[in-house]
Amino acid sequence: MTKRKIVLAFSGGLDTSYALVDFREKGWDVVTANIDTGGLHSGEAEVVKARAEELGAVEHHVVDARAELYDRVITYAIKANYLRNGAYPSCVGAERLIQAEKVVQVALEVGADAVAHGSTGAGADHVRYDAVIRALAPHLEIVTPIRDERLTREGETEFLRSRGYEVSEKVKLYSINEGLIGTSIGGEETYGSWEYLPESAWTYTKSIDEAPEKGVELLISFDKGEVVSAVTADGTPLPNENNYDILSALNVLGGEHGVGRGIHMGSTMVGNLARVGFEAPGMLILIAAHRELEKLVLSNRQQATKATLGNTYGDLLHEAVYFDPIMDDFRAFLDSSQTRVTGTVRVLLHKGNIVLLGSRSPHSLLDAATRSGVVYGHGSSLWTGEQARAFAHMYSVPGAIQRAAANPAE
Repeated sequence: MTKRKIVLAFSGGLDTSYALVDFREKGWDVVTANIDTGGLHSGEAEVVKARAEELGAVEHHVVDARAELYDRVITYAIKANYLRNGAYPSCVGAERLIQAEKVVQVALEVGADAVAHGSTGAGADHVRYDAVIRALAPHLEIVTPIRDERLTREGETEFLRSRGYEVSEKVKLYSINEGLIGTSIGGEETYGSWEYLPESAWTYTKSIDEAPEKGVELLISFDKGEVVSAVTADGTPLPNENNYDILSALNVLGGEHGVGRGIHMGSTMVGNLARVGFEAPGMLILIAAHRELEKLVLSNRQQATKATLGNTYGDLLHEAVYFDPIMDDFRAFLDSSQTRVTGTVRVLLHKGNIVLLGSRSPHSLLDAATRSGVVYGHGSSLWTGEQARAFAHMYSVPGAIQRAAANPAE
């Protein structure tokens, strides 16, 4: 009798290592799919493959999805200036769309009977994976032992070690997920609201104390809202062969200067309050620079409307609403809003800070005002002092009326 075949989204971490061995012992032929959305560094793909083979996978697939992730997800997150609750760039969460799609693609290619992922039922990733899999391949069974059996990291570790497989202490203590957007870190300290992650938990960002005394200045350029180049003040360009290279380079450079660390707390899509550590230097730098350029070229109404719609779009993306047509509508709006978002922003990275030094654009509203004879706080040739007095008088009328209505006895 032919064994049933299952494709497992495999990172080589504790949860997916447990799942692989568990499936094999239950009689499945396990095909592992390692989807690279920015979490694999030099040599790591081979390490993950070796781990899959060690644990008994019959096949192992590596899919490079970085360019697609950047094009379909990250560019719009930057255009939207999306930070969940104003702080968190949806590290890894927004990447699950692409990862789940590629896992389904592998499953269809190998003729699998089922797909699996190592998400728990306590977070949101299991919903993201399931939503994509059910939309793209509803005939495939979804198998999730970590979620269904409510396993603990301690229990998984004991299971693997009892069968002779090694588990590192850091993997045992922390759940770490790295991607282009950033790295999320969960552990004992994030289960409550008081403790901060220890230095040993952070993966690549330096502490403020360890960061260089001298910062680094960058010139980051955009064309219609998309990042096109980043150059240091001494003229050294950051890598830019692939569409995601600048973001990757900024993750490294920002991390060296202590930029990008944080702990985010907020309501999840499943209704509970959650807290997670993150490292996301590149996204925080690019969003800060992009927002600064928008201030120079967009009207107040454009900025206010973008802030609302961009945040809604990002929240829906974060919460796995991938296939509703409203997402196409949001992207059309975001693309349209970027017509004049072309220019360069000066950014200083120093001791954990992102300092916006200046910006310029051929569409600068500030330059247009100056050419028209208006210099804020200095003077204007477009109106007289008498007209300014009249404007101030008319502007104050609604306040005076409201004051009179609230105090009729005065």
